[in-house]
Amino acid sequence: MKKLIAILALLALTGNIASAELLKNFKYDGKVEVNAYQVRNMDYNDGAKDKENDTNTRVQVNMGFDLNEDADAVVSIVKSDRQYGDGSQDVNTITTLLDVEQAYLNLKGVFGMDHKLGRQYYGNEGDLMIYYGPQGMPYNYGGWSANGLGVTGLDGWSSGYSWDKLHLGFLLAKDTNDNVATPDSDEDVAGITAKYNMSDDMTLGAYVYQNNTQAGNVAGSNDRLQAIGVKADGMVKGFKYHAEFAKNMGKNNNNVSALGAAGMNDYSGMGFLANASYEMDLKGKLVLKGEYAYGSGDDNTTDDDVEAFYSIQSDYRPGLIWGGNFITGVPGGAGISNLTTWNIGAMWTPASQEKLTLKASLLNFSPTEDTLNGVSIGYDTYGMEFDLCANWQHSENVGVKAYYAMFMPESDYSGAATDDTLSLVGAAFNVKF
Repeated sequence: MKKLIAILALLALTGNIASAELLKNFKYDGKVEVNAYQVRNMDYNDGAKDKENDTNTRVQVNMGFDLNEDADAVVSIVKSDRQYGDGSQDVNTITTLLDVEQAYLNLKGVFGMDHKLGRQYYGNEGDLMIYYGPQGMPYNYGGWSANGLGVTGLDGWSSGYSWDKLHLGFLLAKDTNDNVATPDSDEDVAGITAKYNMSDDMTLGAYVYQNNTQAGNVAGSNDRLQAIGVKADGMVKGFKYHAEFAKNMGKNNNNVSALGAAGMNDYSGMGFLANASYEMDLKGKLVLKGEYAYGSGDDNTTDDDVEAFYSIQSDYRPGLIWGGNFITGVPGGAGISNLTTWNIGAMWTPASQEKLTLKASLLNFSPTEDTLNGVSIGYDTYGMEFDLCANWQHSENVGVKAYYAMFMPESDYSGAATDDTLSLVGAAFNVKF
């Protein structure tokens, strides 16, 4: 079985088998995820008696092996199409549903750096600015007939260089390659990151990214979203903290009326994220947490400024309902464009049940700008969300989560006649191998 998996990995990477030596030092790991949920009142109307329930699945297999002493390879295969009740699938169908989400070479020590070449994941889960990879909790609502356990990746080159306490990272990649319908309409992503360990209690970081969407062979028509940012992570007087500030730059030249007037429009949005936590002993481990996030909005879409804040590929998704994109009619899901949100919460692991962790959170969501082109949008708050989650970590490789969440919409937003609570209940199973 191990040899079979290795051969499949090699075929995915190269399309042929040149030598048995290519399977040297083969290793693999993976994960099986099952998420079952029921959601009620997505229309905020109890009288409609609407509900929806689905069970989504995802299987990931990651494989690595040496090509030679200076290069190795990584291949990740994902299957995430199926929902319970879809019926069985024959082997021929399954092979067409296996996605190679990673297939890259790692060149070791070239010019003093390792280099990843090919399709790869990038960033960290939950990042405000950029993340490509398997989406974790809160799992995304894919729609009543779609699996929401998505995976994204980039094709390109990434590398890093470390010197003493300084680490630099580099990225040149493509998000999409569209040269069929419209020639040269690619979406390219580039970035440079820096991180410096000031001390054991403080790390400073900075980044600059550009997402360049080309609009065919039309001169001056590219959409160049640029973002610069700074980060700080550390510990002070027992409080663990994270703070991040980001600023948009660049030009939107696509003449999209929702983003600005005709001609060259300037990106000028800004975003801010800060959180802190404090751990104490209370018949076990108790962690108190708080967080605030602000993303600018655009109150005038007819001028030449795009004032709303945009990320390259955000994975910041607060709340099981909001972050899972169950909210209708507003930009829920990932990112903080025209969003101001805060949350407070607690996480407790009782000393008598160290495998159990209980978590509770209260979240608030509001539009940063409640006027559009001089006219009020009619509400200044979307609503509040309350989340409960119980995680049982049976072992290092097996975990089970049960969760409940409710979103209480502001009546000005949802409408006085349809301001009933939206609720979500579910269980998620995670098995690593």
